[in-house]
Amino acid sequence: MSIQVNTTHERILQRIDQALQALQAAGTDAAVRVHRGRVDAFGADELPAINIRRSTGQAEAFADMVSRGLMEFELDFHVRGDDWETAADRLHLQAHRAIAVDAGLNTLGRGLRCTRTEPRAEGGDETIGRLTATYQVQALTRGGDLALVS
Repeated sequence: MSIQVNTTHERILQRIDQALQALQAAGTDAAVRVHRGRVDAFGADELPAINIRRSTGQAEAFADMVSRGLMEFELDFHVRGDDWETAADRLHLQAHRAIAVDAGLNTLGRGLRCTRTEPRAEGGDETIGRLTATYQVQALTRGGDLALVS
């Protein structure tokens, strides 16, 4: 029997997924779908959607046998329509509120902040847009380990 242990970065991403799934269940945006690490393109009938993606991470010595990890993740907000920028911004705001107040996420990491956004759109019969928001969060880990300090 093997015990599965996830890295701090993975546990943070799982918690973000849970917080955004709760947002989806609450019907804040009735048709929003939440995905984790999706690489396939989204069809117009699948929008609006949020895709959670792992990004870079770095660690530095913090104290004796403790490291401070700075983890990044990205939220892609996929929307459609002529007002795609406004729709993506609204979805970003809803998602940000959901993760910023999530007690479980605040236990895993500190200093959550959005560091940049990048809009992209493709024209056609209907405009399909994506706003990518990059976030950072900090967590302490044991030296030589990638799990949280208790």
